[in-house]
Amino acid sequence: TDGEVRCDTVPAGDGLGGGEAEMRALTLGMEEDEAAEMYEGADGPENNDPLSPDATGKKRSMVKGIGKGIKSLWRSASFRTGGDDKPAKERILNELARCRHPRAHKDGGLINDDLEGIKMSRSVVAEIVKLMGKKLLSGQNLMSVTFPVRCCQPRTILECAAYQFVYAPHYLGRAAEAKDPAERLKQVVCCFTACMHTTSQFVKPFNPTLGETYQAEFAGGVALHMEQTSHHPPVTSWLLTGPGGAWRYFGWSTYEASFGYNRLFVKQSGLRQCEFADGTVIDVGFSMDRYNNVYWGELVQEMVGAYVFTDKKAGVRCTVELNAVKGAPSDVVAGSIERFGKDGAAQGGPVCAVEGSWLGYLDFDGVRYWDYSSETRVEPVLVGDPLPSDSRFRGDRNALAAGRTDDAQVEKTAIEERQRRERRLRA
Repeated sequence: TDGEVRCDTVPAGDGLGGGEAEMRALTLGMEEDEAAEMYEGADGPENNDPLSPDATGKKRSMVKGIGKGIKSLWRSASFRTGGDDKPAKERILNELARCRHPRAHKDGGLINDDLEGIKMSRSVVAEIVKLMGKKLLSGQNLMSVTFPVRCCQPRTILECAAYQFVYAPHYLGRAAEAKDPAERLKQVVCCFTACMHTTSQFVKPFNPTLGETYQAEFAGGVALHMEQTSHHPPVTSWLLTGPGGAWRYFGWSTYEASFGYNRLFVKQSGLRQCEFADGTVIDVGFSMDRYNNVYWGELVQEMVGAYVFTDKKAGVRCTVELNAVKGAPSDVVAGSIERFGKDGAAQGGPVCAVEGSWLGYLDFDGVRYWDYSSETRVEPVLVGDPLPSDSRFRGDRNALAAGRTDDAQVEKTAIEERQRRERRLRA
């Protein structure tokens, strides 16, 4: 209908069978019937696949307010250039090709090219799958599974997570200067859309210990403080402050990881808020990471679900649907900014349309706000005098960074035993 784009959630894949079972058995080093039994229904509606029709209650996601001239981003003759479908589609593909991430997959998502790391991780995953079997594939949270050092990278989750803030100094700084609520919201949406690719990785970092910290700075007087505030479940808390108290970004997050059929799902939840000097608070939602071809094939990370950004004070929100357009690369996004009343219901028409790609660009009503090629990224710099609890002082991390894998394993085991002992004392 006019002003709407309706998008179905991605259906779950078929169960394993026939020659596929034989190939997977070879991959995992198991007998064919064993592999088939292990994977049976691993991506079907009976299990925990977060994208299966049953798991989502067969809900359909709807992105409202793409605008009068847009009935479908890829099927409408009125999109941008007018005419039939083919010219419009070709124009958008050309736009994506011009400013997409160099590792963007042609069908969407981000290709992981760390072949050695992937090979090592896959060998360990195969061992764990053989050991734990269907219990693991049916949805057990991987965060409860201990992984050996040899499949880890010499960084902690806190160190990796710091890179989700690299666009914040630029865009949250501009958001603080904006007077119009819709304009401020656009800058916040850009900040988080642009950051979606910056923490992409497959090789597992070290889990932070309880109370572990990380401190960094960004150019322009932006300071970052992070702390692991829970070990099980893993919870990371942070505070990012702008210069002169103009803005703050704070919150906490936890996550769950689970296997599907040749897939890995990482789901985050928690609280994320951007606060500005005039009292405005913008709530930022969470999406889900999906890693395709975990056991074999080219490893590609996709983002699925939707991002919702809400300014309750001004009564405006932005919904950005990920993997939004059928037939387009999965990193294409579409959505709108709209006003809402006290009951949460939308009021009036959309303020503006949102479109782009989390691997390329973001436009609001055709105006470019973020482009992958733009120089708006600011790298974190470690502070010179961190707390003794900082990640950089971990013995297992440092031993692995120096190439002493055996020593790193010994250190990691000692750290884990100490945590268990302290947890018993607290109990």
